[in-house]
This record gives sequence, structure tokens and C-alpha cells, in this order.
Amino acid sequence: MSRKTSIFVRLIWLTILSILIFSLFRLPGFAKEALTQPSQPLPIAALPHSQQDPTDVKELEAFIDQFFARYEAEEIPGKVFILVKDGSIFFSKGYGYANAEQRIPVIPNKTLFRVGSLSKLFTATAVMQLAEQGKLQLNDDVNRYLKQFQIENNGFKPLTSTHLLTHTDGFDVAWTIGGATHCQSPLPSLEQFLSQNLPQRVRPPGELYVYGDAGMALAGYLVEALSGVPFTEYINQNILQPLDMGHSSFLQPLPPELETDLAVGYEDRNGTHQRTPFTCGKSVPSVALSATATDMAHFMIAHLQGGHYGKTRILNETTVQDMHRQHFTNFPTIAQTAGSAYGFYERFQNHQRVIEHGGSLYGYNSQLFLMPEQNLGFFVAYNKEDKVELRENLIEQFLDHYYPEPKNKDSLLEPHLNSELQQQAQKFEGNYRFIRYPQHSFAKLWVVLFGPRPDLHLKSNSDGTLTLLPVGTRWVQVKPSILRYRGGKSYLRFRQDNQGRITNMSLSNYVFVTYEKLLWYETIAFQQGLLGFCLIMFLSACSIWPINPLIQYWRSQSFQASRLTKSSCDSPRQSGDSSSLTRLMRFLLGAIGILNLSFLCGMLLVTLQTDYWEFFFGMPPIVTALLYLPILSTGLTAGLPVVAWLAWRDKHWSVMQRLYHLLIMLAAGIFILLLDYWSLLGFQL
Repeated sequence: MSRKTSIFVRLIWLTILSILIFSLFRLPGFAKEALTQPSQPLPIAALPHSQQDPTDVKELEAFIDQFFARYEAEEIPGKVFILVKDGSIFFSKGYGYANAEQRIPVIPNKTLFRVGSLSKLFTATAVMQLAEQGKLQLNDDVNRYLKQFQIENNGFKPLTSTHLLTHTDGFDVAWTIGGATHCQSPLPSLEQFLSQNLPQRVRPPGELYVYGDAGMALAGYLVEALSGVPFTEYINQNILQPLDMGHSSFLQPLPPELETDLAVGYEDRNGTHQRTPFTCGKSVPSVALSATATDMAHFMIAHLQGGHYGKTRILNETTVQDMHRQHFTNFPTIAQTAGSAYGFYERFQNHQRVIEHGGSLYGYNSQLFLMPEQNLGFFVAYNKEDKVELRENLIEQFLDHYYPEPKNKDSLLEPHLNSELQQQAQKFEGNYRFIRYPQHSFAKLWVVLFGPRPDLHLKSNSDGTLTLLPVGTRWVQVKPSILRYRGGKSYLRFRQDNQGRITNMSLSNYVFVTYEKLLWYETIAFQQGLLGFCLIMFLSACSIWPINPLIQYWRSQSFQASRLTKSSCDSPRQSGDSSSLTRLMRFLLGAIGILNLSFLCGMLLVTLQTDYWEFFFGMPPIVTALLYLPILSTGLTAGLPVVAWLAWRDKHWSVMQRLYHLLIMLAAGIFILLLDYWSLLGFQL
């Protein structure tokens, strides 16, 4: 077999292998579903629908009992629900166990739950106290109040407290890695933590709501800097004590008198409940609060009663009204579309306005839900981290049961397909990604691929409507850059840059649901194709490298046999295949292939075996070791063009060999670009 024929056969086998490997990306085991379908509310058909807010404690208890019956102890060990109305606790009850192993029951006024991001509501309340006292102007540049460090503008306009309290600060999503500890040593001070770990500003403030911890942590530091006392001490003195929240604390770990009453956090692992360790979050103002349901009820009453609880006032009524009103929305021209208050976010459902906030922490979930116009609110918490849908199901069923949609409500008219707007539909086409992911962190890949909101695709139809895939909902443009769901009250709004290119789209139901439009090379499908090509080339380089000496030996034996029957010998070009440059090139390609494949296989094993929450405690040592491999591979890749140019100049390779080596070099370069895009090149935390 001639050398050209041999190489041609190899390329055919590589093509077949390419098709097989690339097809794996389309199998369910290798490709994540394009969209997680929303869970359907669990029906509670046995109870009659109420036409007004809760008035009968027994009826409310039956409603909540039946709801929680759908989440038995085997699924969620412990739960608590408390509802306040007209300035007092109307109903409270614990369900299941705070400690499943010891069968310790949940008691509303005793059992503490870690409420995670509900901590932000206390931080926002503290900021409003300082604003009320004149120590802080909400629309001033926060650098005015920072003495030990300053916020870099990076070409953006100044950052204000309003931006911090509405999550429109423009900071990159941060602290997925190293944002918590196992509490073996004291936490760094807020000043130290923020001055060393504050993320980059990646977008102009005030333009987009991107939920995160950084802005609220900075707001908490302002409280500390302006009050002159540590943040946790300020909250204890000015909010917890005045509201008689004696069984609540921002301290980490908890003081001994509260520690024994903390519900154990659980997660599902291998089909069983596993205890989660107590974590000490470094972003204290954003995540640190542990509280009982009764104490949270006192906080809700204060907000619903214009700032006072009993004989104690923590805010003036006008301040509370300002804190609760909408300060940002993605849909300023459309009434009753969700926005952000200070700390709270809004929901408009069943003709009711709600301000609320959810919380999730390792082993825990919670929700605080206020209806200011009804002077009513509730708090729910449970010790299971991976059951977020319970919160949403409870809200849906509570509103449908006690505040159902009016039967004689005006039906929405089908939007008219304006011919001018119809012609603009195609510019909205494309792929979109949920905007809440770190742009400059190793965690980017994990958040995008395994997060709760996968990429979407918007496709224009011949009738001027657009279809949102993969869910299949159809939308029609009703105003410039605003689409409405056909048959519903949901809207999509599109923003564009100075060149008229669409940059992102927002959903009206929730202020935090915004997607950015992807460039053609950012789509998962395209990058899967690039990765498949790289894998095939690396596998080829790895397989040919060890077997090449056998090929050379076989050729030398054939050559020696031919010399016995022929008087002529091979030309220099024929024997050039074993030149030092060729051997060096094959060594480099083989080493690059082995390094890159080892990195990919190692990261796959880490993904399958490591709990996502472990990254909050820092980079696992195995991941740190793996991240050295792309650095070595990139260094070797940089030397490939020099060796290839020398070999080509001396005509060591045939045309087929040149094409083959060029493809592997191209794969190595593309792989570097992929690593850089996903922040996997280097140690980007």
C-alpha cells in the first residue's frame, strides 16, 4: 500500500469516527434538554375556592395541610408555614422534622431555618434606615461613602445605592467559587472581603436587573461604614432586637443558645437524604441570616404596618412606602408588569400586586411573600435545597384559592398583525441565553450548561408571528420591540444597541428573567460541533503517535525486501517521513492531544462526582490540578506553526500529510479559543 493511499484510508476512518462521536452529542445522555419544562402546580381540588382572603383559621390549616401532604417527610423532612394578617399572626404550623434522624419536630417559634437570600431584605431595610436619618443619599455615588477602597468606574456612570438595592448595579455575577467556608476559622471582614473580591463591572448601572450578591453585600458594607459598628451588630441592634426577633441571628456559626434549635439541612444523594454541613457565607449581608418562622412574622408585620411592630418603629411609613414601590422595570410603558422595589421584587398575578423574595442555601429553601394592599403576608421554609418548585406551587395555589381571577374579567383581544411591525419580526430571530452567569469565572460553563434556564431560540413565522423554542409558544409584536403572548398577558421586550442590533430580551412576568442574544459562534450547537471536531483530531493524534513506530518499522521492512529485487532506492522525499522534524511534529501533536483529552475526561468526572455546592468552599484540588493541563497544552500549541513551517519548507511531507497536520493544528487552536470563551484557560475564579 502506498503512503498516499495509507493516509487517505486513515482520513476515511477519521471521518466515520467523526460522525459517530458528533452524534453522541445529540443523545439524551450527552446533551442537556433545551428547556426545563415548568412544573405544574399540584391540584387541591377537594377544597372549595374562596372568594376573599383567609378569614377562617381552620379552613386555612386544611388548605396548607393538604398542600404539604404532597411533600411527605420522605421527600422534604421539615417544613414551616406562617401567615400574618392585619398586624398579627393569623396562623402558623410546623410539619415534619427539623432533624430527621432524631425525629425532632419543626416548631414555628423555636426551629431556626437558614433563609439565605432573604437576608438581603434586612440589609435593604438597614440602608433605608440610614437614608431616613440623612446619613445616606440613595442616588449619590457610593464612592462618596467608601473610605478604604473605591469602585472603579470602568467607563460607566457612578454607582448608587439605588442600583445596589434594585440589582441593577452592573457587577458581574460573582462568588460562586470560594464564597463560603466550613467555618473552621473566622470570616474575613466585609471590608477585607469586598476590597479583594469585588467583581468587575460589566454593564452600565441602571439598565438591566441581574440578580446577585455583590451589590447587596456592598450595600451592607455601607451600613457598616456609615453606622460605625459591624454589620451584624447593627442589624441586631436596629432590626432584630426592636422586632423581638430573639431567635434569629446573622452570626456564623450561630451562638450556642441558637445552634441546637437549627433545622438540619438535607440534600438528595444516591436516593437518600444526606445532611449538609453548616456553611459560613463570606457575603454576610446577602446570605447569613438564620431565623424562626415567628421571628420572620414580626419582620413581615413591621413592613405591612408601615414600619412598626407593636410599640416599636423601625422605619417611617413614608420610607416603607418608598421601599415597597417599583423603582425599576423592564416594561415602563406597560402597566402591571413585574419590577423591582428596594430589596423586594414584584409579582402581578390574579389582579394582585405582590412583593416577595426567595432564598436558597445549602440544604434549605424559603420564601417571603407580602400583599401590602391586603395587609397580608406569609413565610414558608423547609430543610431541602433541591425542591425550589414547592415555593412557586404554594404561591400559585394560594392566589388561585384565595384571590381567584374574576369570572367576568375582560377578555384580551387578539393583537392585530400590523404590516409594518410584521416586517420587523425577523430581526428578533436568534438564540438567547439567560443573563445571570459569570462572564469572567471558571463557573461560567457550569452555570450555563447545568443552570435552571437553558438557551432559547426565537423563530419568525410566515404570518409575522414568532415562535419561542423549544416550548413552542407563539408571540406577536404589538409595539416596537415589544411582543405579546397570543392568548395571554405576558410580554417580551427587546433592547438594541446603537447600531440597531438586538442585545437582549426580557419577560414581563418576572423582573429577573432577561436573556441576552447570542452571536452565531456562542450557541451551544455550534460549539458542540467545534468540540466534536477537536475531539476527533486529538484522538487521531493520540492514536497515530504510539503506532507510528510500528508503521515505520513495517515500511522499513518492505523497503529492505524491495531492495533485494530492485536496484533502485527510494527518493529522499520517500524516506523523509521519518525525519527529525516529522518526529518532533508528531510528538507535539500527540502530547497536545493527550493533555487536552485528559483535561476533558477529568472535568467530566469532576462534573459527575462533585456536588456543585462544593465549589462555594473553593476550587477542589483535583480541578486546580486539571487546570494546569490547558496551560501546558497552549504552550505546546504555540510551537506547532514553527515546526510545521520548517517541515513544509524542506518538503518533508506530502500534500495529504500537510492537510492532516493542518487539521490537527486547527483543532488545537480552536480548542484554545473554546477554553478562553468558557474561562477555563488559567485560574479565573
